[in-house]
Amino acid sequence: MNENDSRDAILKNINGALKSRKLYPPGHPAVSAPINKLSTTLEDSLKTTNNIVVGLVNEALVFEDDLIVEGEKLYPDIIRYMNEKSVNAIIFERGFSLKELTALLDVLSGADILTGHALQKDLSARGITHISLKSIPEGKRNILEIYNGAVGVVKNVMGEVRMGKIPRAEPVNEIIGEITESVFSDQNAIVGLTMIKNYDDYLYNHSVNVSIISLSLGRAMKLTEEQLHAVGVAALLHDIGKTGVAENIIRKPGGLSSEEWDKIKEHPLLGSNIIKRMEGMDETIGRLIYEHHVKYDHSGYPQTSSSLHPLSQIITISDAYDALTTLRVYQQPHSPVEAVKVMSNFSGRHFNPDTLKAFVNMIGLYPVGTMVRLSTNEIGLVVKVDCEAGDCPVIKVLYGKDGNELDAPYELSLMENKEVSVVSTVNPASTNTDIVSFFEKEAAAG
Repeated sequence: MNENDSRDAILKNINGALKSRKLYPPGHPAVSAPINKLSTTLEDSLKTTNNIVVGLVNEALVFEDDLIVEGEKLYPDIIRYMNEKSVNAIIFERGFSLKELTALLDVLSGADILTGHALQKDLSARGITHISLKSIPEGKRNILEIYNGAVGVVKNVMGEVRMGKIPRAEPVNEIIGEITESVFSDQNAIVGLTMIKNYDDYLYNHSVNVSIISLSLGRAMKLTEEQLHAVGVAALLHDIGKTGVAENIIRKPGGLSSEEWDKIKEHPLLGSNIIKRMEGMDETIGRLIYEHHVKYDHSGYPQTSSSLHPLSQIITISDAYDALTTLRVYQQPHSPVEAVKVMSNFSGRHFNPDTLKAFVNMIGLYPVGTMVRLSTNEIGLVVKVDCEAGDCPVIKVLYGKDGNELDAPYELSLMENKEVSVVSTVNPASTNTDIVSFFEKEAAAG
């Protein structure tokens, strides 16, 4: 049996054993047969390795390092029971017994919802020593892990919609909870990650970036917890309706025909309709998605004469900012400073003046991610906005007065060093600095 056949047999028999336990009593051939087959296949596979891992990564099924394509379709019971027990890995070790395997499947398919320490205690009490369940960690993830997790959630939600499924709300609610907590604990760091602009995954990165910026703006506007959550979810899923637009139109490198543009303009309505079908989604979320391309003066789309929801402009503004600062086939990216200037020209027309003012104050005169030249002739990146007025950035100085890259970059607060000032912005392309890599490393280190 080759490696792929062995993998498929293992997953098929785990899934079959879990499924049969709900349909038949213990000892029934339909229960014992897949367990016996699973035991034999695992033993053969473990002759060449010490352990085998079946895992969940961002809701996707993984066998060792291989992502299982259509895992949810092929092995739904594995995913269901791992989710119910908050398990993100099953580890089979060489030397396991049939008794341990049977007991493990009892634990996974049991009615008791045990997680974390209680789950480990139950495994131990049943004498399961060669098979372990890795629980989803209770500790906090760093912001880069949260960011990447959010991208994974958006990918999975959109993938499910494309397959005609109604996505679960739980993963979306959980990741918005994590992003919100990060915004409150270290807003500058997580806003720095919105500089991630992956061309191939633009739709997913853009969705996460808009959610981070919207939550940061919502925090600055002192929204309630409930309002913040609605804004965060709506921002994360604001483009979910694009799953109903042909891929060749979404990714078309040139200009769109009037018919293609009409298709694009359907995505807010399509998105709000998807939200209505998702269990546990507040109706406000659907409305915010519906209105995210309706401008303050009611131009834009869809056409509506109804008054806008007071929160929809938060997403409209955040969406515009991230789009302006991203390289697209039809535009060079604006620097953060340029993007704010462009948006300010549309105050009172495209954007609510009060909401835009709150955004400009929040994002700062020199937003996080802006490369600047200082009055000392040093060059660095804005990594924090240090005061409410937004004109006191903290700079990570990367290049010295002579223009050479520093071996030991250092932080400089312009609020504490009044004699130093910003004299101009710098195009990062004229330096050796990869801004995305910089913020990813900073986040991972934090």
